[in-house]
Amino acid sequence: MEQEILDEPTVQRAEPHPDAAPKPSYAPFLVALGITMVFWGLATSPVMSAGGFAVFAWGLWSWIRDIAQAWRNSHARES
Repeated sequence: MEQEILDEPTVQRAEPHPDAAPKPSYAPFLVALGITMVFWGLATSPVMSAGGFAVFAWGLWSWIRDIAQAWRNSHARES
């Protein structure tokens, strides 16, 4: 019995668009810090949890805004 040689499918890879990526920011760090503060506050003080939630919300809002802005800019260039 002969073994069939399977051709590997051709994979077309997209060219990277470094200008389409969001700029580096502190937003991921703020999200992580906020989560840490919330859980630390559960063990220590509700004030720490409230502050952590505020830092988390600010970081998440900033991160989503940066990604959306980069997405809008990349689609504006394509049209």
